[in-house]
Amino acid sequence: MHKAKLVIEANGPIHLLKKEYDKNRDEVLTALGLTIIRFENDQILNDIESVLNTIKEHLIL
Repeated sequence: MHKAKLVIEANGPIHLLKKEYDKNRDEVLTALGLTIIRFENDQILNDIESVLNTIKEHLIL
């Protein structure tokens, strides 16, 4: 496991159909001491600088 304990998820339209699955997975990952941050696909494609800055902020903590 990486020392940052950070999970980065790219969310697309499929996640609208998998809300319960995602919720359960989040509970398991959080219980393992992991932090989850999510970005919408559009944000990654259109504002990568903001995405990278957010990731960097979590890595500095």
